[in-house]
Order: sequence, then C-alpha cells, then structure tokens
Amino acid sequence: MTPHPPRPITTRVLPGIALAPRGRGALCAALLLCAVAAAAAGAAAPTASRVAVPIAMDYPLLQQLLVTQLFTGAGQTREVLDDPTGCSELVLSNPAMAPSGAELEVLADLRARIGVGGAGACTTLLNWQGRIGVAGRPEVRGDGTALGFGAQRIRLLDRAGKPLANDQVQRLAGASVQAQFERFTVDLGPQLQSVGTLLPDVLPRHSRTQIEALLASLKVGNLRVTDSALAADIEFTVERPAQPPPPERALTEEELARWEERWQLMDALLVAAVKHYAAATGLRELREALLDVLIESRYRLRDALQAAPDTDDDAVRTWFLQSWQDLAPVIGRIALEQPGQEHLLLVSVVAATDALAALDQLGPSFGLDISADGLRRLARLINAGEGDGLLEYSEEVDPALRELLDESQADAAPPAAAWWPGFSLLPRAWAADANRLNSWAPQRSDLPQYLPQVAALLRDSANKAGTRRKLEPQYAELFQDLVLATAWQESCWRHYVVSDDRKLVPLRSGTGDVGLMQMNERVWRGFYDQQQLRWDIAYNGRAGAEVLLDYLVKYALRKGEHKQPGGLHNLARASYSAYNGGPSQVARYRSKKASSYGRKVDAAFWEKYQQVSAGNELAVSRCLGGNLSGPARASTVPASGKSTTTAAARTKGQFTLQLGVFSTAQNAQSFIAQNALAGQASVRQRREKGADQFLVLYGSYSTRAEADAAKQRLARLQPWVRRVEDL
Repeated sequence: MTPHPPRPITTRVLPGIALAPRGRGALCAALLLCAVAAAAAGAAAPTASRVAVPIAMDYPLLQQLLVTQLFTGAGQTREVLDDPTGCSELVLSNPAMAPSGAELEVLADLRARIGVGGAGACTTLLNWQGRIGVAGRPEVRGDGTALGFGAQRIRLLDRAGKPLANDQVQRLAGASVQAQFERFTVDLGPQLQSVGTLLPDVLPRHSRTQIEALLASLKVGNLRVTDSALAADIEFTVERPAQPPPPERALTEEELARWEERWQLMDALLVAAVKHYAAATGLRELREALLDVLIESRYRLRDALQAAPDTDDDAVRTWFLQSWQDLAPVIGRIALEQPGQEHLLLVSVVAATDALAALDQLGPSFGLDISADGLRRLARLINAGEGDGLLEYSEEVDPALRELLDESQADAAPPAAAWWPGFSLLPRAWAADANRLNSWAPQRSDLPQYLPQVAALLRDSANKAGTRRKLEPQYAELFQDLVLATAWQESCWRHYVVSDDRKLVPLRSGTGDVGLMQMNERVWRGFYDQQQLRWDIAYNGRAGAEVLLDYLVKYALRKGEHKQPGGLHNLARASYSAYNGGPSQVARYRSKKASSYGRKVDAAFWEKYQQVSAGNELAVSRCLGGNLSGPARASTVPASGKSTTTAAARTKGQFTLQLGVFSTAQNAQSFIAQNALAGQASVRQRREKGADQFLVLYGSYSTRAEADAAKQRLARLQPWVRRVEDL
C-alpha cells in the first residue's frame, strides 16, 4: 500500500502588515501566528508547513495607485472612449475606491458627450454629467505575483448619488470602462522577491533542493475584501531541514561573540531603517513616530540583554521582530507619500521581516537563524546602494539621529521671559565647579562640600534643557525637582567611584547605565557622545535633563497625567517611569498591572521626589553614609560639615523680593544688567488685565523676617516683599 504524503500545516499571520495607516491595536496582532491543523491521532508528524504572511493594501493606497496608472490626464482625469471623429467623449475624474460586499468599487465623476458627424462638423445629441460606479472582484493575475481588478458591474448615478437609468450612456460606457479598468495592476513582485531573496540566508540548515522548492512555491493568494483594506497572503511552503536541530546547550565563548555581533547588527539595522524612512518623509509627525519606535525598542533591547542567552533561541530575536512590527504602520503611512509603485518598494523589507516572524513561530525545528548574512540581506533590501554600510555599529554621535532628536525636542521657543536660562526663585549662591567634580569620587567627609556643587550642576542642567522647550512657568520648578530626584534615585548624585585597583572610573550598572544620570549607553547610542557621557559629569547631567524634559513634555503632559488623581506632581512620577522603563511606561507609576520591580522603583523615586520638593535635597547624603538635611545651598552647609539648617529653612522659600515690573522682557533684563544683578535676579512673566508684565524677582526666603532683612540690604532699589504663591 502506497503511503499518503504528509499533509502540510498552514500557518497564518493575522490580520497582516499594513501598507498604509492602521490602528495600533490591529498592528500589535499583526505578526501573531495561530498554528492551524494537526495530524490525526497517531499519524506521523508532518514535515512541511504552508506559511501565509498577510499583507493589507488600504484603500487610500490602492486609490493612489489607480490614479497613478489610469487617471493621468489633466486634473486626474481619464478619457475612456476612443472616438476617432472626436464627436463623442466619456471622461472620468475624481476616483474613490471603497469595498462593496465581496467586491471593490470605484466611484468617479462622469462627463459624457455623445455626438455624430466628423471632425469640425459634429452634432451633439447628448450632454450628461453624473457619477459612475465600477465594481468587480479582485483577482490574482499572471504568474501569481500581481493583483488586478475586473469591471464586472457598472452603474450610473445622478450627482446626488442616486441610481438612474440611461441606456445610451450605459451602453457606450460599458465596454470602454471595462477595458480601461482591466489594465489596472498592483505588482507585488517586489514583496515576493524580498521574501525570496531573504529566506535562503535565514534557513542555513535547509538543503539546496528544499530552498529551491520553497522559492518555487512563493505566490500571492487568498484575496479578501475587508472594510479597511484589500487583504492578500504571500504564501510559501517550508519543509523541516534534513539535519535535525542541534541539542540545546550553553553557548561557547565563540558563540557568545557571534551573539553579541548579531544584536549589534540588529540594532544597527533598525537605526538604518529609521534614518532611511525618515529621509523619505517631510512630515514631522512621522519622523517623530520613527524616533519613538527606535527609542522604545532600545529600552526593550536593554532588558533583553540583561542576561546572556543559554541557547541560540534568545530574547534578542523576539525584540528584533517586535521592533519591526512597531515600525510597520509608520512605514505604511510614509509609503502613501511616494509616487507609483514606489509605495510598495518602500515596504518590501516589512514583508520580509513578517516572513521571519512567521517562520519564527513554527519553532526551532524549522531552523530559522537571523544570522549576520540575513541581516546584511535585509540591509540591501532597505538600501541596495549602501548595503553593508548600513550595519556599522558605532559609538560616535550619528548626525542623522541627532537631527531627529533635536527636531523632536525643539517644539517651540519658550515665551519671552516665561522661563529664562537660569530662572529660579532660588538664588544662585553656589556655582558648580565641573572640573573639580570631574575628578571627585566623594567620601563621607566630602559630602558637605560635594553635594551642593552637584545640586548646582543639576539645576543648571535643568535650566539649560528648559531653554529649548516651551515649558510653562508652573512646571519649571517641578522640572528642577524632577532632575534632582532622578539623579538621587539613579546614582546618589555620584558620577565617579573608585575601582578595586584604586582607579577613578564612571559609575556603571550591569545594564550599561553610566554616570550621574545613569544614561544607558545602548539606548542613547548615536544620540549622545558615549565618551562624554562617561567622563564629563556636566555633559551627562545635561543629557539626562534633556531626556527627562522630553518625557515630561511629549508624554506626561500630552497624555494628561496631571489630570489623574494626584495632580500636578504626577508629571514628575510619569516622567521618571518613562525614564526608567521607556516611553511606553509613562503610566507605570499608577498602573495596577505594573511589575513588582516597576512598582518598587517608582515608589522609591516618589519618596525621594517628595524630599526634594520639600526643600530637603541634602537627604541624598543618607545613601552615601551621611546624615545631612535641608536645601543643598552653600549657606546651609558650612565647612565644618555640620548642617545648621533650621526647620523653617527646610521648606522652599515662601517669600521673594520684587524689584520692578516692566512692560517688556528686554527692559527687565536691562534693569538687571544696570544694577549688576546678573545671576542673582530673575524674570517672571505674568498676564495682568490683558497685558503682559515682566517681574524682576530677587531671592527666596523661608520667613517674612528673612525677606525684610534682605529688603534693608537692597533699600536703594525699593524692593517689595511678595509671597511666592501670590505671584
């Protein structure tokens, strides 16, 4: 008895990659596979699987392709009647494609003129204007690499869209319109080719015969008209390799080196894709979305690398495929900006990575290996001209990435004097000595001198970051507190420590976080100078402040975290959650689904932030073995090292001195310069009776008595003691 051949298993990816805008929820399901079918009980395990990688061509994309191919006349028109006399014409314009049950329908304006006679002697019998609907089922054409649309049903409508009968126009339009629409073709050859050229490089255990059979099976099939898109599958059959998978074991040193090279190439490829697609769009919204995907993926890479893999089947591959899933909808929207078939060329690499995801879900027995060769192949799909150059893994600042980050952070110039560089109600009585701090690993006895200098550096970092963003005054002091509390949480205000061999080295975590703000080197590779992050405390502080401010403005404020229970200070909590866990974790601090680790970290930060907000920054000394308290200002910590801060001074100043009110920021700054108050006085903007006013303020005092004493010293300027809350 001849045995029956093994039955293929069909696997599907649902609902498919989008080549144009789709909802994020749908995308998140796009690459999940359901293994459908099982062998009968006791039957031999099948050796082949049929893989289907759905693609979804949204109607705006199809409509644009239709216009590009058929509506090439002036004003996107199409003459569909070939009348050699020129007496009759049928002109279509303004096409719109939409689903109609299981069919696609194109609705267009129709202008009809029917006449008789010859050139120069036409007699018009009918002039008619209305709408025409052309409906038909999509079909696979040629050798299975293209899609088409046949006009099987034509209807006429009046200008209001109501059906009507006009036999003369209907008869004249029928054959002509059908012939024109038969020409419309969507070539999916680039997508099939991108999948076909990649698969041999990622299935190294398959024989040449198996690879050839796989490539021969590639085709487009299973067309489906949905409410939002025309869906199809890229299908192929893959067999289990002739060689069995190697037994699982710990990786050798050589394999670990290859593993490290692989994740570096994967990261470099994602960077290359982000830069390539960012250059293809002029829309800031989409460029910013690409940047967000890259940064979020870098946080997940950091987490995936926390432990070395035990086998080749590691979390890095999952991270890589998830990152491409997140890129897909952004690339789809960028594709809509491209002319003609370039829409589909732009997303060929997405189809290829979706095929990788499909193979990955088949399991290790099918031998998927996203190797260095496979990544080089993907790089050539992105940009054939650059090739391997796209995979360079460098610690240098990447100008293109830095441009994306600067563009994202430069929302707008801050309103005049709303928050000037250096604006603070706390006087700058202490300036940081960056040179001294760059050679200082503090001991317990150093804390009274060391901590105020770090506090000054952090405040300066916050102020400099704030000059680049439009931050309303009520958030400025919160942001300074956020920066100080984050540095406390991350490093206990340290940048350097002494190593076991007595060398001064940057503070570094096991996950690649470095320095005062614990900037992660893998997350921010290409955006910031790695050497300066390690060896320049001021650079590290400014970088951390920039990132925190970005998370405050782009995520915490935009998502309205301050409108959640807890109010304004939620902004600080949300910004830190994002800083620690990635932009997607902005609401982690209040989420019941947060991990126990995340809850623990956020609770620790909140405790520190409340201390800083209450003016007790020097409590940071406790994690360094000290016991200081109060605000981190030189006047509160004498050289003896014993804090003389009173209970009243442990809260931020309730009073300040108002030295003048001016109608322009320039006049206020001139007043400061004329009275030699630069670095001591600040400008604050307010709205009074419909007009802008610019207040010059001086100092911060815990009690009215302190403010009155300062007032006497500045009597020549006739200051006015003001409550901060009244401002």
